[in-house]
Amino acid sequence: VDTIPEPLRDRMEMIDMSGYVAEEKLAIAKQYLLPQAMRDSGLKDTNITLDDESLKLLIKNYCRESGVRNLQKHIEKVVRKVAYKVVKEESVYVNVSPNNLAEFVGKPVFTHDRMYPSTPPGVVMGLAWTAMGISMIFLNLSHR
Repeated sequence: VDTIPEPLRDRMEMIDMSGYVAEEKLAIAKQYLLPQAMRDSGLKDTNITLDDESLKLLIKNYCRESGVRNLQKHIEKVVRKVAYKVVKEESVYVNVSPNNLAEFVGKPVFTHDRMYPSTPPGVVMGLAWTAMGISMIFLNLSHR
C-alpha cells in the first residue's frame, strides 16, 4: 500500500480481507481441491475415500494458515501417495481415515498437548490472536 501514490490512495477504499474459517476450508477442499488433485493424479472415486473427519483433522492439525494453499499441498500429497499404491498394485482402493492420515502426511504440525498437567505458580494462561487464529499461550510471571 505504501507504494501507491497518496492522491490515488485517497480515492480508493481499503477492504481488509480475513482468511477462511475451518468450515469454508472444508467446503473448498471437498468441492474443488480434492477433485482437482484426483483428476491430476488420474484417480477415480473408486480408488480413494477421504472423509470429512480426515479433512477436518488435516485442517486442524496441519493447515492453520488463513488461505488454502497449504491445504491443497497436503491433499495433493495424500492423493499422490494413494496413486502410487494403486500403480504399484498394493491396493485398488484406499480409505484415508483419521487413524491412518499420518501415514500420508506425517506427524501433525500443530498438536494440542498440554504443556503442564496443572498450572504451576507464576504461570498464567492467556489468549493470543495470531495469523493462524486464536490460541492459548502460557505466560511466565516473575516478581521484582
